Amino acid sequence: MIKGLSVEKIRYLEEAAKKIGLNERTLIENASSNLAGIIDSLHLGRKVCVVSGRGNNGADALSCARKLAARNYKVSVIILKEKDLNPEVKFQKEILESVNLRPEIIGPGDIKKFKRIINGSDFILDGILGIGARGEFSGFLKETINCINKSRKKIVSCDIPSGLSPDTGCVLGEAVKAGCTITFIAPKKGFFSKTGKRFCGKIYVTDIGISRKMLKEICR
Repeated sequence: MIKGLSVEKIRYLEEAAKKIGLNERTLIENASSNLAGIIDSLHLGRKVCVVSGRGNNGADALSCARKLAARNYKVSVIILKEKDLNPEVKFQKEILESVNLRPEIIGPGDIKKFKRIINGSDFILDGILGIGARGEFSGFLKETINCINKSRKKIVSCDIPSGLSPDTGCVLGEAVKAGCTITFIAPKKGFFSKTGKRFCGKIYVTDIGISRKMLKEICR
């Protein structure tokens, strides 16, 4: 039995979805709708702090923030910024601003502010780093992840706990220790390593608007 898929295979399935007309933005909207639905079913509280990085994992989380607000959650949004945000994160940020959910932009000098915001929540949605993370990352990201882990808040990770290698399950310097991980398409191979199990918590699998079975059929 295959317990998890490699990043290479996940990317292959994502490309199959794009080939049938589901572009990146559509996939983000589909994934985040399913993410919001599962979060709502978990009854973690009504105040959520969504923490986004600069890549597509962050875009998933930001899109989910809007959908949780539509379900009457009190939503705080943080975007961690050391480098330029990617186009999908910029797009989601603009939508949030248009509906008066203005993200706080947190940089390396704002750790005290970061702690204050996350401490006001019932739970945290982690969307800092996705399956594209490679090698050790900056001291700033390590510090924010450490703050999340020490917050004693319930933590949900979007697709993968930030800082966990999807293929090996190794920690890339620092990793979010999630109570649950809501992952897209399939569990990642690294989730089932000894370390991966400890950092993922309970794993929920959801689709991106098309099932894994259908994607595999397309790939034949």
